[in-house]
Amino acid sequence: MRTLTLLCCLAWLGCRSSSAADAAVAPPPPPVSPEWLEGRLPVERGAPRDGGTLAVRVMNEPGCLNHLADSCRDSWVSRMTNRLVTQTLLAAAADDATLKPELAAEWKESDDHTVSTFTLRKTTFSNGTPLTAADVIATFDAMMDPKRPTGAIRGEFSALGSWKALEDGRVQLTWSKPSPFALRALARLPILSAKELAGDWGKIQPIGTGPFVIEKWDRGQALTLARRPGGAAYLERIVFRFVKDHTAAGAMFERGEFDLMTSITPAFWRSLEDPKSGWARRDWNRIKSLDNSYSYIAWNEARPFFADVRVRRALAHLYDTKLITKIVDLDLELPTTCPYFRGGGSCDPGVQPFAFSPDTARALLADAGFEDSDDDGVLERDGVPLRFTFLLPSTQVRLGKLVPMLQEQLKPVGVEVQIEKVETSSLSARVQKRDFDVVSRLWTEFDREQDLYPMFHSSQIDGGSNWIGYSNPEVDRLIEQVRVEFDEAKRHQLEQALHGKLYADQPYLFMTTRQSLDAAKKRVHGLQPSVLWYDLRAVWVSD
Repeated sequence: MRTLTLLCCLAWLGCRSSSAADAAVAPPPPPVSPEWLEGRLPVERGAPRDGGTLAVRVMNEPGCLNHLADSCRDSWVSRMTNRLVTQTLLAAAADDATLKPELAAEWKESDDHTVSTFTLRKTTFSNGTPLTAADVIATFDAMMDPKRPTGAIRGEFSALGSWKALEDGRVQLTWSKPSPFALRALARLPILSAKELAGDWGKIQPIGTGPFVIEKWDRGQALTLARRPGGAAYLERIVFRFVKDHTAAGAMFERGEFDLMTSITPAFWRSLEDPKSGWARRDWNRIKSLDNSYSYIAWNEARPFFADVRVRRALAHLYDTKLITKIVDLDLELPTTCPYFRGGGSCDPGVQPFAFSPDTARALLADAGFEDSDDDGVLERDGVPLRFTFLLPSTQVRLGKLVPMLQEQLKPVGVEVQIEKVETSSLSARVQKRDFDVVSRLWTEFDREQDLYPMFHSSQIDGGSNWIGYSNPEVDRLIEQVRVEFDEAKRHQLEQALHGKLYADQPYLFMTTRQSLDAAKKRVHGLQPSVLWYDLRAVWVSD
């Protein structure tokens, strides 16, 4: 009996020893803290360390990297290249978005804001050639050339009258209509070399003045940036890994294959709060931050149905904000009616989402002349059924849940929605060509301020970003007034009026303000979320 007891004790001790060894390898996860639940990063205490690689998950691989081109106007192009590979004359500060010099050592404005003069700082492109005023002028020449596919960014500079080089490395811009947005647009304009701009426009992989160079681009796999000699950054290398499928990305996240996991879905974010997800609390910091962004449904007004504001309003009354917030967004996206930054003063707090009301929708559609005369369950007007196709990105999880819900909400009212799944890579081209009925997209602005001229002014229907074909003289007038108002309080009053008018007109059905849901390994330091995203120049990794 004593022998059996001894063996049991030895066995117990052996198991205990094994468990202790395992615990040494993988310590138990810390308790759930309010900071971790809320996605707030801990206070940094260590000194930065030079070197190392940061692996970042990227949900969508862009087709190109020339941010001047319409086809490359992708938020991930900006995140992967701006401040890292390319730089701008001015930059917005991460904390309060105030403008500061970047490629400009200093700048001056005339008293009437019509002339801006920039003195360039002495720096070089990554190929060793010095930055000169000629490079800045070449960038403006390319961007303002109507023969180039630069209509989206050109719309932001519609008030630019002339640009020229001065002596001593200076550049002068003259504005036909002074605007508080004029200089802010410069913080989104990457300066490229004159030599590169003179080459094949379609093959540009920017050679910039930033601390990193594009080392290689493995299509479908990753974009790798390497720090150039003397580059003002801590990291030696940044690898942006393209993983569009959320399930695959989640598995890689759990295996630790990223250092910075971005675009976490609401369902996965909530699952990390389960006690069984101790690995996440042990190894990762969660990060939740408010973007200046909004998700929306866009109606192509080249289709006769959507040119009728009564139809657009009826469809808005069939969007159940409360249900979608609870079921689809798990209370992690914030319902909005506004295209402006939620934390600013531009949104009118009195504008509330249209109530979910099938009866109101039916009345609006009847007033617009729709009826089900052939009793097939689908309304028609002038013999044309109220039937349209919703373009759905094949990998979009949120829309994959939302659009079928919307389809079911519209069907009893007599509106038939067909769903066409498309690859993300082809979606932008379809939108630019206006080859769609309805599409949902996300607008992200890397600034606290926003000029709505490119999206909603009628002059931007041809060649600009107003690809829905929306036109309203009152909206045009308000946009033009906002663009020339330097007094912030007065500008906010105008923007609130503009917000109200846009929501009443429903060119877009504004759905949510996005909160970024990310996670970083605890070895990653220096991350500061802002509307500009993360400044990876300040990021460093520990052992």
